[in-house]
Amino acid sequence: MQKLYTRFSILAVALLCLLSNYSKAAEGDTTKIRVHDAVHMDWYGQYLQWGVFPQPGTTFRRINLDLTIGCPPTGCSDWDYTVLVEARHKTGQFDSTLTPAPLYTVNGNSPDSIFSNLNQAYITFYDTLNMITDSSVAGQFWIMTHNNPNDPFAVSDSDYVYPGNYYNYYFDNSGNVIDSILVGYDQTWINSVNMVYVVFEIVELQEIARVITPYGGYYGLTWKNTWHFDITDLAPLLQDSVEIRAFYSGWSDGFAITLDFEFIEGTPPRTPLQIRNVYKGSFPFGNAANPIENYLIPKSFDIDSSEVMSMLRVIPSGHGAGTQNCAEFCAKNYKVKVDGIQQFQQLVWRTDCGMNPLMHQAGTWIYDRANWCPGEKVIIREHELTPVITPGTTVSLDLDFDTYTNSSTNGASYILSTQLITYSAPNKLLDASIEEIIAPNYDMNYSRFNPICNNPKVVIRNTGSTILNSLVITYGIKGAPQSTYTWNGNLAFNQYEEVQLGGINWSSSTNTPDEFEVVISDPNGNTDQYAFNDTLRSYLNFPPEFPSSFVLLVKTNNAYWETSYNIKDDMGNIILINPPLSANTFYYDTLSLTPGCYEFNLNDSGKDGLSFFANNDGTGYARFLKASTTGALKYLEADFGTSLSFKFTVGYLLSEPAIELEPALLVYPNPASESFTLDLNLPQNENITITITDMSGKLLLKEDFKNVGQIVKKFTLNDSPAGLYLVRVTGDSFNLVRKLMWNN
Repeated sequence: MQKLYTRFSILAVALLCLLSNYSKAAEGDTTKIRVHDAVHMDWYGQYLQWGVFPQPGTTFRRINLDLTIGCPPTGCSDWDYTVLVEARHKTGQFDSTLTPAPLYTVNGNSPDSIFSNLNQAYITFYDTLNMITDSSVAGQFWIMTHNNPNDPFAVSDSDYVYPGNYYNYYFDNSGNVIDSILVGYDQTWINSVNMVYVVFEIVELQEIARVITPYGGYYGLTWKNTWHFDITDLAPLLQDSVEIRAFYSGWSDGFAITLDFEFIEGTPPRTPLQIRNVYKGSFPFGNAANPIENYLIPKSFDIDSSEVMSMLRVIPSGHGAGTQNCAEFCAKNYKVKVDGIQQFQQLVWRTDCGMNPLMHQAGTWIYDRANWCPGEKVIIREHELTPVITPGTTVSLDLDFDTYTNSSTNGASYILSTQLITYSAPNKLLDASIEEIIAPNYDMNYSRFNPICNNPKVVIRNTGSTILNSLVITYGIKGAPQSTYTWNGNLAFNQYEEVQLGGINWSSSTNTPDEFEVVISDPNGNTDQYAFNDTLRSYLNFPPEFPSSFVLLVKTNNAYWETSYNIKDDMGNIILINPPLSANTFYYDTLSLTPGCYEFNLNDSGKDGLSFFANNDGTGYARFLKASTTGALKYLEADFGTSLSFKFTVGYLLSEPAIELEPALLVYPNPASESFTLDLNLPQNENITITITDMSGKLLLKEDFKNVGQIVKKFTLNDSPAGLYLVRVTGDSFNLVRKLMWNN
């Protein structure tokens, strides 16, 4: 009980501190609140923690959630599992349930009758040491009576009593029962039960965010990644003290989760008023005896006259592998109906899993799936309902999925969260917002597009009610001359657009030109009505400098027809394009380039890169080598999925950091049958250990090497059974693992 008191004391102190801080708050002030802090999730567990959020009445132009998944001390799970973050929302609505209220309870139970004694009673037993009958005082039990008709569950009285109406037994020298005597009683308790209605407030789960964990078998204990969510529209849920639930659907030891909420004071594009769950849960798909439409029935909602705008927020993800590999690996649509009329149709599918920033996972990370990819956010779909909902009326909402029949014994389902969010009218007439800097940005989630030399990419948004036709975008590196770009287009309220800008001036006058800034202005040639969403900054990393002459080496795999590559300058001119390719062939190109910024693009039409453990394509790779001496400039990831982009400069440095090589490990052919080759390249010589284990951890091979920088060696698993094996190379500064499919 002491822990409970301490917990609420801390909660109260935190709330007082927060309220004190808010008395000093102003436009643009930011409050950061951490709820879960590296909480270890495992075995289908739910983890509840209280968050003390801002008090009602404060408005926020933006609320962010940074959801971080990392490895716990036991290591990351090998599997891709769903992680839900939800608010336990008190609805203010009440219900009741008919519950039995017994006259008395005994240690939490309510037996029909009890015989007891007020005076001390004894129980006999056979003393095996002295071989005689002995006795001890019978244990008491605690009877709690509940006879207050105004509160039938309250304890009105209690008694400690001894048992009665039982037999004491007497034993001979061998422990045999030779006699017995009935112990009497002086009290008889006859229970009665009243059925009473218990009133309770309805608490519902409102989904905030959903991610799918990566196949984490290759990750070290220090690995973690953060996904960013804009949850401004969920402001009505995040007020005062709210219990936040993190749910991990994995049937294994798993991951650690951290939740960081960021509240930025100001005026949102439109003020969210109410959030209503429409559908929430995991629903069977394709079950003829229990179809999903049994659950997705039309639901009606009363819309207040002040709720002048509305949006349907839908988070769907398909799971299970029934007929046609539904629902995880089949593309199905849902339809949104408003008052019985279909208004939207959305395909529940992702085609870009091979572009996941978390490359080379320990599983089938490249496969496209039903609105999710391993190690990625589940895409949130937003359907604007304002044109089809009339304030002050009742609206009926319905969600229907494509028809499907699962004829296999494997289950299929959709995890579905659907929320109706209503708003005020737009708060500004003419306003634009800079929402995102895709490049330059060193955030891991943008690693596919970074680092860059030129042509930044940003996302703008129309946050005013007037259609946005033009915008001036000023951008540049900290301390360097700024560039401008004039955007022209046609954006309605709340619409987004990705914009590619022009060149970057890197001549920073500071010693640390690692901050990039974007400022927007002059929407439609007029003054922007809200300045606080006009500026955004990112930190960046720098592309390496190559010598003017170097060698590009590309080795194809068996599926050579899937591979293509080129080198372009920053104006988009093609400097090099691949020749006609053949299988398992080395292609060397020696290049001499003038000073400038360049981009190497490597594409795979099969979306499985040059090396992937779960196919029969074999192993290829791409490397940049020195032209005049031996050695490498850059090893590129071979398990890259759909495509890989690598930018570099020739003739000048954008910043001081030189080329940083990372260890490169390839295992080929993969799958293998008679033998396989381990190809290891290191930036510097190290002492290394090579081990091969099966998936249970059983060691099959171990070899040590002293002071080596490169190893190309054949291995065999001899008579080991067919299956998956782990090839691990450990050095002084690295630990690399590759999965090998062995076909014996």
